[in-house]
Amino acid sequence: MSSSAGPAPAGFAHRPRTYFDLIVAAYCVVLVLSNVAATKGVAFGPVLTDGGFFLFPLAYVLGDVVAEVYGFRAARRAIVTSFAAGLFSSVVFWLVIALPPAAFYEGQEALESVLGPVPLIVAGSLLGYLAGQLLNAFVMVRIKARTRERHLWARLIGSTLVGELVDTVVFCAVAAPIIGISTVPDFLNYVVVGYAYKVLVEILVMPLTYAAIGWLKRREPTYGTAVSPAGDAVPAR
Repeated sequence: MSSSAGPAPAGFAHRPRTYFDLIVAAYCVVLVLSNVAATKGVAFGPVLTDGGFFLFPLAYVLGDVVAEVYGFRAARRAIVTSFAAGLFSSVVFWLVIALPPAAFYEGQEALESVLGPVPLIVAGSLLGYLAGQLLNAFVMVRIKARTRERHLWARLIGSTLVGELVDTVVFCAVAAPIIGISTVPDFLNYVVVGYAYKVLVEILVMPLTYAAIGWLKRREPTYGTAVSPAGDAVPAR
């Protein structure tokens, strides 16, 4: 080869064509925003909830999509990644509050009032989220191992009933006293309404979930590879 040849081109890692990383990014954004929004107690007449009520169900819709299309191992990676993002955001908020305010800054009390509870909210949210999402993905993949591509509705509803129940009970137990819920009737209201609402939302948006899953299955080049319930590739029969 001639020594006069120019330098080798710059090297870059190959990025496989997949939508998984975009879904993980959405996972992280939804979890971080819902944890901040959950610091506000919200009342619709006698119905008690928090400011993140319209965001958090989206995390389970995304979880269903990931588990159905990519399997349990990928779902676990997405859950752990978003868990880490939520934990990191909590640490950042804590550090920002702890930093000494400048003499001209007049928002320290408001900042502490809004973001001060976030680390505590995040603790409950992440515990419930980790347990609930892992159960949601596990149930989804186990049902799919039996039903194959049939009865997607059963996988979506069955996994939601299990995952959301665990998530809601754990989260509400931690968040209730932080947002001002102190009586047993109000706590039960918070849990039951939250659980029923999340399940209802997932049922109502099921046509969109079906569409998203179908769209991804058609566009992911490796979809259709036989996998074990754990998400590992196995020889197709």
